Amino acid sequence: MSATVTPLREAEYFDTDSLRLLRNGLALSCHDGHWRLDTPAGPVRFAGSADYVPPTLSRLVRAYTRDDELVRVARLHDGGLAELREELGSRIVVPRRPPDDSARGVVLRYVRTQLAALAAADLDVRQDRPDSVHRMRVAARRLRGVFSAYAPVLGGRKLLRELSSALRWLGGELAPARDVEVQWARARTWAGDRMDAYFAVLTEEAATRVRRALDSRRYVQLLNALDVLEVVLSEQPRRHWRKPARRPATKVLPGLARAVAGHVDRRVARVAARPAGPERDHAVHDVRKAAKRLRYALEAGAEALPVDAKPALRAFQDLLGEFQDAVVAGELLSAMDGPDEAFAAARAAEAVAAARSVEALPAAWHDLREDLGPLWT
Repeated sequence: MSATVTPLREAEYFDTDSLRLLRNGLALSCHDGHWRLDTPAGPVRFAGSADYVPPTLSRLVRAYTRDDELVRVARLHDGGLAELREELGSRIVVPRRPPDDSARGVVLRYVRTQLAALAAADLDVRQDRPDSVHRMRVAARRLRGVFSAYAPVLGGRKLLRELSSALRWLGGELAPARDVEVQWARARTWAGDRMDAYFAVLTEEAATRVRRALDSRRYVQLLNALDVLEVVLSEQPRRHWRKPARRPATKVLPGLARAVAGHVDRRVARVAARPAGPERDHAVHDVRKAAKRLRYALEAGAEALPVDAKPALRAFQDLLGEFQDAVVAGELLSAMDGPDEAFAAARAAEAVAAARSVEALPAAWHDLREDLGPLWT
């Protein structure tokens, strides 16, 4: 009696001509209409025709493909990703990025990390994974922050101006989704589930705005421009770099980070000079924006900066975040103008929370400024 022979499983692999998916740690395959996208977070499965990549799947990987056509690149028997990489290894172009302790080298490593984080968050946003919109928004803000703080070592502000503007647009399109999430959780402390229907509508509107932004041509143009910037900054001959970019990071980045901290210092002083009201709220908002830029400057230059201010910085930002959330909640409550006492009590509580945050701001900045002292010395 002869042994039963199990037929080999044959899978077709799809990618762009330049293997954008594989170069970013992804692999797309199809076996008898069963589609599978292998990602660092695990596989994603779809059902569809074996004749073409399902449109939903094409949109899912848009941050990587940039609308390039997905075509068949290999047909393998039970080999999996290892065999795929062996089959296509000669076509996978991975630029060599040797260690570089120059000011540009240190900052550019951080930029590359955030570019990867932006694409990974995009993939998660399109799958409605928890906290993904927030992570995508933070990656965009980090890029803006590092472009602002370290422009002199990244080609200058003129080169980065349009990119920063486009990243601000993206952050603005993502912001409502995160803001609604925060305010919904905050409202439950006093409204229970009475506001769920209202916030559900806001959530869907914000999600639609996010989807529209990520499917737009403007978004793809932004991703392409960020790629071009990374290549230009990485491959530009060193002799063409500006002098600050060529110098050791430890000699250049502390001074640039100190300038960002100086912006926070001046903005905190302005808050103290204003009475409670819209002008004070606007001044605190300016502090909040400057504090975020400081945080990202410290993150990007961490390996070259003589400070470790994480606990004090976290406390300072938490204070500013609480103020912002309280102000937004108060505005929302005023707009809703609920008739019962719960609304009035919640409005009063949010006003107290905002005032308390402002009162604590100078002391929190004093503690953080002390930890940042080595930037000045």
